[in-house]
Amino acid sequence: MKRRSVAVLLAVSLVWGSAQPLLAGRQPDLRELVNMGYLDLMTRSIESGVTEAEIEKFKKTLDREREQESRRLESEEKSLKGRLDGLRKRLDALNRTASRDSDEMATERRNLHCEVLRIEEQIRQKRTEREHGLPIAFDNKRAKLDLLVRWPARKAEIDRMIESGRAREREHGDVEDIGIRVVGEGQEKDVKIGQDAINEMKAYGLMPPEFEDPKVREYVNRLAMTVAVNSDLRIPVRITVLESDEINAFSLPGGYLFVNTGIIEKADNESELLGVIAHELAHVSARHGARLMRRATIANIVFQAAQVAAMIFTGGVVGIGTYYALQYGFFGLGMILDLALLGVSRDYEAEADQLGIQYAWRAGYDTRGFITFFDKMASEKGYVRSASFFRTHPPFFERIMSSFSEIEFLPRQRDPQVDSSEFRELREHVKKVRAGNREEHGKRPTLKRMPPCE
Repeated sequence: MKRRSVAVLLAVSLVWGSAQPLLAGRQPDLRELVNMGYLDLMTRSIESGVTEAEIEKFKKTLDREREQESRRLESEEKSLKGRLDGLRKRLDALNRTASRDSDEMATERRNLHCEVLRIEEQIRQKRTEREHGLPIAFDNKRAKLDLLVRWPARKAEIDRMIESGRAREREHGDVEDIGIRVVGEGQEKDVKIGQDAINEMKAYGLMPPEFEDPKVREYVNRLAMTVAVNSDLRIPVRITVLESDEINAFSLPGGYLFVNTGIIEKADNESELLGVIAHELAHVSARHGARLMRRATIANIVFQAAQVAAMIFTGGVVGIGTYYALQYGFFGLGMILDLALLGVSRDYEAEADQLGIQYAWRAGYDTRGFITFFDKMASEKGYVRSASFFRTHPPFFERIMSSFSEIEFLPRQRDPQVDSSEFRELREHVKKVRAGNREEHGKRPTLKRMPPCE
């Protein structure tokens, strides 16, 4: 393999803000590099002699670590299952003691029930970490290594295209014509498709409750409208804020946008939230969901929901189990929705990334917002909370590469908006209201069969 210094390759790195200072006067090693955010990684001037061969060797190290981590999680899940079996045997023994419970037996039974539920929850989390979160975390690190090698050549190619006047030859390169150009012709045909899907999802109990707070609804609506008027949308946007801990947002054909309270709480600044909204509305503009809905039906979604509910709850009706799974569990709507319905595929996701960045640029917001949010979710500790987000926003190396490329192609922004005091105040307001709602929900009578566990 031809040896190329990463120092040389990154000599033409992005010039976004000031580079971060070197770590304690030295150059970071590969392990430190893969733990950096994408923006830090791309803006840093690397002067170490790291070569492609060393990067490939480190990839193998990451593969081994991923396998070790997978075995650890599998072993912990197996141990938890053993403890669960032991608890169920204790219940069996208790049932053979007498025909009716004494007060002491009732207390012991309640404690065993609570412990069973706690262990079952831990098993679900371990399985989610191993099957969903772990691959995301390590794929993210490999993507950063690939960027070190492949980005500089791509950056040089972009520079040549701009200098030669060929920047607009790329797909959707006519960014100055946003709002006039046609990206997804026939968007108005999708309104009924989206509404029908929503009605069926609600009928099957697949939709979390709406967040009944006018201040939050008004803010999210205004932010989405800011994107919409700077996009290729030709139909009205209908925004719904859902009360859910799940860190996600999704759109359906016809301009229907759903934003979870969890994503508002997770975003560090306004440009991150706007970037996610812009990405989702780009799916609507390009009619991705409508073009793929032939492959997905609500029946498919309900089948998936039944599987998830069965995995989370034992007994009871699927509708009830699904509702609580959506509202309180780690497995939210993003873990249930069929990706074809949302318009998720490699090509469509890359196109939504590009268009979303263009819409943020046109709206005067920092175009890096979606990237920083994407990166933060991919680096989430414990693997679990990122699983749902990446089920509806699959992580691919090509996505980051194409996103950086589009930002380089776009005319330079002057003082783009990153944050606002209104967003920071609203985020704290959401957290406060949600905390009160959780306490109130805990006091309400429920059909969910659970003992009063702490």
